[in-house]
Amino acid sequence: MNSLGDRFWEIVDATVTPDYDTQLESLGAALSKLSGNELIAFEADFRRASLKAYRWDLWGAAYVINGGCSDDGFIDFRSWLIAQGQEVYNNALADPESLSDHIVEAFAEFEEIAYVPIEVFESTQDADWPNPAVSFPSEPEGERWEEDDLDQLYPKLTAKVAELEGH
Repeated sequence: MNSLGDRFWEIVDATVTPDYDTQLESLGAALSKLSGNELIAFEADFRRASLKAYRWDLWGAAYVINGGCSDDGFIDFRSWLIAQGQEVYNNALADPESLSDHIVEAFAEFEEIAYVPIEVFESTQDADWPNPAVSFPSEPEGERWEEDDLDQLYPKLTAKVAELEGH
């Protein structure tokens, strides 16, 4: 599977904005300059970043931020995390509590961002997306948490969410 390497994060970082619609447009414009193979590589890098974040500690953070988090919600949370750029992403991998400095609302999901490379590919390449097989492990990495322990495990995130919700 090909990779754009550092260009992946350069593209993402150049499109980061708190406005989802603007980020979708900006990412689409940036990706429209790539070749078909580069679009496939970008999407593969996106999936690799999502897989790297497939961890219980990040799922716990997503659960706190979003007031719950299903399997699908965790996919959308990881898309949101990638969309925040390399620094926020790497800091969250090192310490999920670092997200308390970056959330601006008690909701962190961004499903649509994951579809942009596919949409651009299909609109610029006059071809259907090759739809490469994707497999994730059955369980996230790390230690599973109990819902009742999340406030203690994520005190900064819990406090930030309470502040955002006006509690």
